[in-house]
Amino acid sequence: MIDDYARAMDLVKKIEDQLPIPVRLGSPVKRTLRDKGLTVSRDREFEIKRVFYFGDEGGIMCDVTPAQDAKEAVVVSLTHLLVAAHHPLAQEIRAYQRERTRRIAQSGGSGEPSSFVRRRKKKRR
Repeated sequence: MIDDYARAMDLVKKIEDQLPIPVRLGSPVKRTLRDKGLTVSRDREFEIKRVFYFGDEGGIMCDVTPAQDAKEAVVVSLTHLLVAAHHPLAQEIRAYQRERTRRIAQSGGSGEPSSFVRRRKKKRR
């Protein structure tokens, strides 16, 4: 088990009570978005608009879609977001990020964001 479910849900509730929360994207997310053709400047600030719990597989996920008229949603793991140090939940969020990252590494996961792109399998001859 990666997350302590009760603690994760407690943090989800606290985040919901503070929405919107300004954040910056971590480097792996910026690379993933750039690979998809989206321009993301180094210092661009996003806002967590909604928060979800995707179970042990996904953890706490955050909707940081930049515009209301965006054609695609940007939903990112909380572990890949940078919260300002002065935010009231900063320490608790960082503690969750450290613990989840540590447990994913122990389980053999990469910790890199996945793009959920399905690729066609090559036919065998």
